[in-house]
Amino acid sequence: MLPAAVSSPATITTEGLIKLDVVVTGKEGKPVAGLEPKDFMLLDNEQPQKILFFQAVDGKTIKPDPPVEVILVIDTMNLSTRQVPLAKSEAEKFLRKNHGHLAQPVSLYLLSSAGLSSMPGPSIDGNALADQIARGRELPVIRLTPLHVDQGYLSDVSNFASPRVVDYITQNSLRPLGFIVLEERRRPGRKVLFWLSPGWGVDLPMWDRSFNTVTELSTRVREARIAIWSWPYPDRDFSYENFLAPVKSHKADISSGNQALDVLALHSGGGRLNTSSELAKMIGKCIEEESVFYTLAFDIPRTNQVDDYHDLKVIVSKPDLTARTNAGYYNEPVYQDHPSEARRITVSQLEQMLETAHGSKDNEVAKELFGVELTERMTSTRLSSWKGRLPGDRSRAALVAVADRSAFLPLPPADIPSTAPPDMATRRLMLSRTVEYWSKTMLQLPDFFATRTTIEYDEPPPKEDTWKIVTSDQSLHVIETLNTTVFYRDGKEVVDAVARKGKKTSARERALDTQGTFGPILAVIFHGVSGADSEFVWSHWEQGADGLQAVFRYVVPQTASHFEVDFCCLADPDGTIPLNTIAAYHGEIAIDPASGTILRVTVDADLKPRLPILSSGIMVEYGPVVIGEKTYICPIRSVSISRWRTVDTLTEWSQTFGVYGRFKTMLNDMTFGKYHVFRAQSRILPGYTPAPKEK
Repeated sequence: MLPAAVSSPATITTEGLIKLDVVVTGKEGKPVAGLEPKDFMLLDNEQPQKILFFQAVDGKTIKPDPPVEVILVIDTMNLSTRQVPLAKSEAEKFLRKNHGHLAQPVSLYLLSSAGLSSMPGPSIDGNALADQIARGRELPVIRLTPLHVDQGYLSDVSNFASPRVVDYITQNSLRPLGFIVLEERRRPGRKVLFWLSPGWGVDLPMWDRSFNTVTELSTRVREARIAIWSWPYPDRDFSYENFLAPVKSHKADISSGNQALDVLALHSGGGRLNTSSELAKMIGKCIEEESVFYTLAFDIPRTNQVDDYHDLKVIVSKPDLTARTNAGYYNEPVYQDHPSEARRITVSQLEQMLETAHGSKDNEVAKELFGVELTERMTSTRLSSWKGRLPGDRSRAALVAVADRSAFLPLPPADIPSTAPPDMATRRLMLSRTVEYWSKTMLQLPDFFATRTTIEYDEPPPKEDTWKIVTSDQSLHVIETLNTTVFYRDGKEVVDAVARKGKKTSARERALDTQGTFGPILAVIFHGVSGADSEFVWSHWEQGADGLQAVFRYVVPQTASHFEVDFCCLADPDGTIPLNTIAAYHGEIAIDPASGTILRVTVDADLKPRLPILSSGIMVEYGPVVIGEKTYICPIRSVSISRWRTVDTLTEWSQTFGVYGRFKTMLNDMTFGKYHVFRAQSRILPGYTPAPKEK
C-alpha cells in the first residue's frame, strides 16, 4: 500500500470502543488504589460487559502518561461582582503553590462578556498563569467571541429575567464549554476541568431545545476524557437533582436544567466542589484525588438506532467503595460495522443467475449483480468468459466487482483438480525453482514503462445525510477510470501523472493504491516467509490456462512483516492525517511447477481489531509480455481492496472537527498493458558551441 506519515497513537484505539476513567472512593471520600480487574463489574444498560483493557494509576508509583491535565475556567459572565475577585484570587493562590511549580500541566481560560480567551497551550509555570490573572485583563489569545444580542436590550435591568437574556447567557456559556471540550479532545490523556462559577441560568426554558446539542456535548466530553467540576457558590439556589435523569430521545422534554453545569459535571464523572472550604485548597485536593484512577475499555453492542442512550454503571466488589465515572453514552449505528444485505451465492449459482438473465437489459442484469456476493473465488478465466456474454458496460462492471471481491476466497471444490499432492522432495524442488526465478528473473527486469488502467469502485452513499447511520447496501459501483503510466527503473516503480475520466475524486478516495507490483511485493513475501515464526506450506493444485499450477499458502506474523498498510484518514483533528501500520499477513502463491514461474499472489493483511480499517488485500496475476523483443513474466491484472471507516467533518461550537462515519469498501481493478522498453536517447543539436573551460 502507499507509504504515509505515522499518526499519533492517541487518535486510535485497539483496546475497546469505549474508554472510561473511573475514580473509586471509600467511606471518607478518599481515593482507593491497588484494585485489580477482578474487583470491577461494568454494566451497560444493566448488562455485564467484558473489560477488554484495564490500567490502574495511583499517581505515585504508577503515573499517567501523559499526565492528567488541569483546566481552569474563570467564568466572570456567571459570577457576581462580589464573586469575581474571590474566584480570581483563589485561582492565583492555587497556581502559585510550590513557588509556581505545577505538578500537572494547566490550561487557563477566561470567560467574560467579551468572549472566551486563553493562554496558548497547557503550562506547568504556575506563576506565569497567575500573573495573567493578576493583570486583570483578557488573556493574550482570544478564542471565541460571544453570540450577538442588542446591548441596549441587555443594559435594561427590567429585561434580565426575560427568556431572551437567559438564553443569551446560557448559549454564551455552553458554546465556550463545547469549544474547550473540542480543543481538549485533540489531546490524549485524562483531564479535570474546574469551571469556576455556579453555572448559567436555568430558571427559564432554553430557546434551543436541541437533542443534538445534548448528545453532541455528552459524546465529546466522554471522548475528550474530561471530568467536570463545578463551583456551586452558596448564594445560588438550584435543585440540580431534578434534572439528573438522562435525556434519552428527541421526544423528551428538554429544558435548560438538563444542560446545567452541575448536571453536566455529575454526568461526566466529576462533581461539585465543597463550598465550605477555601477554593484553592479544594482544587488541589480534588486534583490529588483525581490522579488516582482506573481506565477500563469495553466494546459496545451493535445498534440500528441513532442516538441510542445506554446507562453505565461500574460496581466495585469490595465493601464500602463507590465508583465514579461517566453516567452513560449515546450509541450510534456507525460505531460498529454492519452486515451486508447482499445474497451470498456460489460461483455455480451466479452462472445460473446469469444464464437465466440472458436477454435482459443491461441495467436489469447490473441490478441483480449488485445484490449478490460470492462465497467462492471466480477465476479470471471465468470472468473473461462471462464478461463477453453480458449486455452492456454497467452489467460487465458489476460482474468485475463481484469477481474481484472474491479474489481472496477459496476456489469452488469442483474446480480443484483431484491430482495427488506432490511429495516433500518435489515441493522443495518447486520452491527452489521459484526462488531462483524470482532472484534471477523478477529482480533483473529491464527498465520499461507500461500503461495501468484502474477502475475505481465505491459503495453508494447513504440516503440520509448524517454521519451516524449505516447502510446495508454494500454493492460496488464504478466511480472513475484512471489511466496511468508506470515506469520501472532500477528495480523501482515510478507512477506518472494520472489522466482522469469522469468526475474528480478526493485525495482520500485516490489513496487506495498498490506499489511494488513488479517485484517488490514478492520480496516482501519471500523475506516474510523466511522468518522463524512464519509458515509456508502446500495448499492445492489449480487448473491454469497452460496447465496445472501449484499453490502454496503462507502466514507471516507482524514480527517478520514488512507489509505496510495505509488508511486515510484518522478522524482527528480534521480527517486529513493518514495512519500507517505494519501488519501481519497471509496469502497464496501459485507457481508453474516446472519452471518456478510465479503466476498469482495474494497478500491479505491481518489487522488488529478496532482499528479504523478492517481489511486490506492485494491480488496480482502475472503473464507473458514482450518488452524489447524479449518475453518476460509481468503483471497483467491486479486487485486492491480495503474496508475502512469514512470520516465526516462536523462544525459545532465554532470549531470544525472530524468524526468516524460508516465503514465502506473500496476496490481498484487494475490491468496492465502496452509494455515498452525504456531507453535513454541523446543527440547533438546543430550549432552547438562548447562552454569555455573553467580556469
